[in-house]
Amino acid sequence: MKILITGANGYIGLAVATRMQIAGHDVRGLVRARSAADGLRARGLTPVLGDLDDSAMLAAAAKDADIVMDTASADHANSTRVFLEALEGTGKTYIRTSGTGVYTDLAQGSRNETVYTETTSHRPADVVATRYATDQAVVEAAGRGIRTVVLRPSMIFGEGASEQIPLLIRTAISTGRSLYVGAGDNIWGNVFIADLAEAYLLAAQHAEAGSVYNLASGECGMRDIAAAVATLVGLPTAESCPPEVAYAAFGQRWVDVALSSNSRVDSSLARKELGWAPCGPSLLDEIVQGSYRRVWAAKGDPHDHVTTN
Repeated sequence: MKILITGANGYIGLAVATRMQIAGHDVRGLVRARSAADGLRARGLTPVLGDLDDSAMLAAAAKDADIVMDTASADHANSTRVFLEALEGTGKTYIRTSGTGVYTDLAQGSRNETVYTETTSHRPADVVATRYATDQAVVEAAGRGIRTVVLRPSMIFGEGASEQIPLLIRTAISTGRSLYVGAGDNIWGNVFIADLAEAYLLAAQHAEAGSVYNLASGECGMRDIAAAVATLVGLPTAESCPPEVAYAAFGQRWVDVALSSNSRVDSSLARKELGWAPCGPSLLDEIVQGSYRRVWAAKGDPHDHVTTN
């Protein structure tokens, strides 16, 4: 199969591209920079140079592919529209990367017991309303002759990277404080990067048109994550702070949507319908003893000589 992957040099995109390549598919990766294109080419992947604002290029690339896996951005509604228009009536597959951030509750560190399934009635917070509406548009496009799938990964981790975890680590190193908001009782689901990449392959193989899948293999409280980060960089403890302090350290959107909110999901549907069977390590183990220790610990403590064996 010819698979077009947007953001193919990014954290999610490169993992997905590598998994599709291993599965024997012809992978084309959309990237913006020539240096990124050279990197894909060195991996045996075919680069497509361009960006999400080039509608004509996106449409042409989509029409030349059997499957489009859109991993570049969950918040670029116009490029999603372009892909759907280009694929309309073709029966081809479009897999959108959203996220369980659509369930954010702006809890500022308080625990919420709600666990969302794909069919739970939900009104998204204003800050993620456009993302949720784009998800719905993708689902509805299944009625226009496109095999559409929405994947909602939770907090992704592994290989020393992520969106959230390095931000917490860098701040702890630079300020000497590993922070969480309020009580830190808010909980997020999480998923190991290799398990997530496997979900894309399984969705391409098995998902029905109009499907939505929440993807989490575990969940963890933010206070516990901050404590693991403190251990990683050699701080004695994690510290609670008010939202305003966290805003200054991390940025308000990150704090409100992710670091101080709850996002708890049930992934039974992906296990049942796709045969998804995540087997990666736990998030806390990966921070304290796994890839984050290999990548980050020496930066926090120059006397902590970390081996990569």
